[in-house]
Amino acid sequence: MSLIIGTAGHIDHGKTALIKELNGFEGDNLEEEKKRGITIDLSFSNLSKNDENIAFIDVPGHENLIKTMISGAYGFDACLFVVAANDGLMPQSLEHLEILNLLCVKSIIVALTKCDLVDEATINLRKKEIRDEISKFKNLQILEIFAVSIKDKASIDELRNYLFTLRAKKRDEEGVFRYYIDRVFSLKGIGNVVTGTVIEGSVSKNEKLFNYDAGKEVLVRSVQSHDKFVDSAGVSSRVALNLTGIELSELKKGQLLSKKGFFRGFREVDAVVTAKNLIHSQSVTFCVGAKNVPAKVLILSQKDDSYFVSFKFQSDMFLKFDEAFVLISDARVIGGGRVLNPVLEPLKKAGKILFLASLLRRDFVEAFSILKEAHKNGFGIISSYQRFGLNHEEAVAIAKKVSNVFVDEKALNIYDLSAVERIKSAIKFMIEKNEFAVFSAQSISLKLAWASQNLAQKALDELESANLIAKDSGVYTKKGVDLSKLKVRLEEKIYEILESGKLAPTAPYNIYDDLEIDRVSGDNALKKLTAMGRVIRLEHNLFITRNSLKMALDKLRGIIKNQGFVNVTNAKDALNLSRKYVIAYLEQLDLESDIMKQGNDRVFRG
Repeated sequence: MSLIIGTAGHIDHGKTALIKELNGFEGDNLEEEKKRGITIDLSFSNLSKNDENIAFIDVPGHENLIKTMISGAYGFDACLFVVAANDGLMPQSLEHLEILNLLCVKSIIVALTKCDLVDEATINLRKKEIRDEISKFKNLQILEIFAVSIKDKASIDELRNYLFTLRAKKRDEEGVFRYYIDRVFSLKGIGNVVTGTVIEGSVSKNEKLFNYDAGKEVLVRSVQSHDKFVDSAGVSSRVALNLTGIELSELKKGQLLSKKGFFRGFREVDAVVTAKNLIHSQSVTFCVGAKNVPAKVLILSQKDDSYFVSFKFQSDMFLKFDEAFVLISDARVIGGGRVLNPVLEPLKKAGKILFLASLLRRDFVEAFSILKEAHKNGFGIISSYQRFGLNHEEAVAIAKKVSNVFVDEKALNIYDLSAVERIKSAIKFMIEKNEFAVFSAQSISLKLAWASQNLAQKALDELESANLIAKDSGVYTKKGVDLSKLKVRLEEKIYEILESGKLAPTAPYNIYDDLEIDRVSGDNALKKLTAMGRVIRLEHNLFITRNSLKMALDKLRGIIKNQGFVNVTNAKDALNLSRKYVIAYLEQLDLESDIMKQGNDRVFRG
């Protein structure tokens, strides 16, 4: 069992002292922390019993360190909420509760500390005050309230034993590894080390990860969890990673580590926000994980204290659907919410509001329907993990429930059925313009870049069923065209185009496009022409007729007669050709028996 318990509460209410009594860890170990008597940075420690581990995150209670508190609370499974019995709830107590509520840290264990300083009546009064206050937050639930004192060992033992009965909140163990760096340092003989909380998935020794903010792939040389080196670590674990492939100066607090290819960065995302008096175009600090960045708020709609907003950032953010965040303005928490659309989606305002409402309800069928209508040329679900928190299989299953769609499971694209009709219209126009066109699903997909090959195949199948086109040897033609005669015609047309190009012939794929033929048919025609010796292949994408090649070689020989030699420079000037063509012709000249090379020059033998 692995569990992360964080502390929260007002400054000087005994959070650090309580952790020390629970596990013997001296949290305020920085010189500045000891001098000032407060927790300045996050402190991490753990408590073990058999194979059970509890990781503690002790967060600062000072009002000026609220961003640090948020970065710690992001990884809590449960919160040990500390209130001094002699003071009761204080301003930072209430702000910490607000943060816990915004981050949906539901499970609250209250430690009423310093109970040796008050009487029983005061303890009962404090318990009632705390219950009444926490009941105001919809996402918080008190599991137990413990009256403790660091001078009363029995009270500490009772709390410690209870903590081992708790279980981690449900996280995605099978998902993609995700982890925000909250500390960076270097150790002699080891190298660069980062720490953080595993939010989703797991990480293993010798695994490759991607630092999205730095844009670099890194290698995990070792993994440490709960002060022990391990082969792998999963969700609800505090983990230190020894990384190679990146400089210490490139590692920063707040950077996202995950598997490569699962996230794209965007400078605009859409979200639902709970806040009081949010202002359009307001500048805020957006806090997610251990990252906090400036953002501008663009309000899309409002109902009471709930808003749909677009956030604009100064740099790319690699956020995920349903990811929690907190907003700060003037050093105070003003609200927070959940990311709904983590990618830039160019919907009009009314459509975007409907889209966000469907995502808020997790009605993905409706969300996909809105995207289908907005993207007539189809939209992709390859990034479904980031966009919707879904794997590809789940996204495909949802897409199939949407009406009037074609789902390309291989390309992971979703199309409105009107896209099939537009492809059919394009094919009809093509065969009307050129009754000898030869085409395939692949060539149609290359011509219409937005159309997947499977979508093009569906359009071809429907046209074939309607007897407008016919299939022969894997390609399609207009119905009634004799493919055997057409192949001969294609060979002649390709030869004519190459011959007209003389010493600078058109590339084959451009010829295929001009003739409205697929690449397979064009390649087969070229192979036939080269086998007959009518066309010579000089290199991968350079074909020339035998007549034109003879012309080129005769011109090169003429240069030798006039200047005594030929090379790339004087051949380019004399023939007015690009370097690519000249080199290809010179290499053919090298094959002639009466030609020899002298350095870069070609001359006649003898």
